[in-house]
Amino acid sequence: SLQDINSKEYCFIVREEDHSEKFILKECEKLGINANIIQIKQLTRGQAETAMIAKEKWEKNEPLFIYNIDTYVEQGLINDNQFKGDGFIPCFEASGTHWSFAKLGEDGSVIEVQEKERISNNCSIGAYYFKTTDLFESLYNEFYIERNSILEGGERYIAPLYNYLIKEKKGQVYISKIPSKYVHVLGTPEEVELFRSGN
Repeated sequence: SLQDINSKEYCFIVREEDHSEKFILKECEKLGINANIIQIKQLTRGQAETAMIAKEKWEKNEPLFIYNIDTYVEQGLINDNQFKGDGFIPCFEASGTHWSFAKLGEDGSVIEVQEKERISNNCSIGAYYFKTTDLFESLYNEFYIERNSILEGGERYIAPLYNYLIKEKKGQVYISKIPSKYVHVLGTPEEVELFRSGN
């Protein structure tokens, strides 16, 4: 969990048909989290587009942390004081190719991020940090709207925005490495049941 959880504002974007609004609000109230719920009627074209739906709730020039919540990371392993650079990606090691992968250069900064292409062993947990909301919005608009960039797999992923930031904007992106034993994958019903059973 992030430090100073009670001082932050969280926005949850959910499918209207999931009927999860009351559950989320109840759980957030238990944790003392200030939550905003945005319900959408249809699927978006990827995580970057989904994040942009919450634009109205963003504070100008505040840090932005996007999390697709299909992994559970044990408490204390992601903290504000880890974040550095213009972008930051918490990572772990896992098998398969269904992740975003971050490749590092000699100085330890990210030189490339690829969606579902194993260019390294650094797998994103599905969480992405940008130094400011304005930075994310400008990257999104320039890359996906103004340049009309070709979608990867038909989706507006976040990974290409980091590549654009690194190559065109000269920004720096870093990662953290979380031990795999502290990351629990919740992407499928089977994985959720495995987590619930404690295995």
